[in-house]
Formats: sequence, structure tokens, C-alpha cells
Amino acid sequence: MEQDPRAAAGPHRLRPLGQPVPAQVTTGAGGQPARAGARGRSCQEVVEVQETWRVDEGWWRPKPISRLYYRLVLADGQHLTVYRDLVGGGWWAQRY
Repeated sequence: MEQDPRAAAGPHRLRPLGQPVPAQVTTGAGGQPARAGARGRSCQEVVEVQETWRVDEGWWRPKPISRLYYRLVLADGQHLTVYRDLVGGGWWAQRY
């Protein structure tokens, strides 16, 4: 049991991992990513879309989640997972 569950977060407290960060994405035919970059890396050509999936959660809540994810392979061989926020708009990168 925790001493004080309302205590401020700190190094001794749990914190979320894999938080999404803004991504720069240019789309091509069909709306799929053609160029992408995130976390300080410049945009690169997408050479392969390995996987696409959709997540819809909490549709009954005031802030539902609706995202279209893409697992990408970039020109330099790096893998990048990005999603388009279908509710709030914008592109985000997320680590797994």
C-alpha cells in the first residue's frame, strides 16, 4: 500500500511510458504516409507500410479515442510507428 496515493509524481512514483510525440507526416495516394519524421529526425521517404490498424476506444466518454496507426519503414531502415488522430486531428509518433 502506498503511504500517500495523492502525493505529487516524482522519481519514486510510476510514470507513463511510450507517450506520443508530434510527428511530421506527408501523405500520398490513399492518404497513407509517404514521408515521416519525429523526435528530432528529419522527414524521410516511407519505403514500406508494414502494418495498418485502427483503435477506437471510449466512444461513450467525453474524449473518445479514434486513431489510425501505421508501422513504417523509412529510407534509412529505421522503423517508426505513427498514428493519425481521427478525433483531434494531427499526426503523432509512439514507441512500443
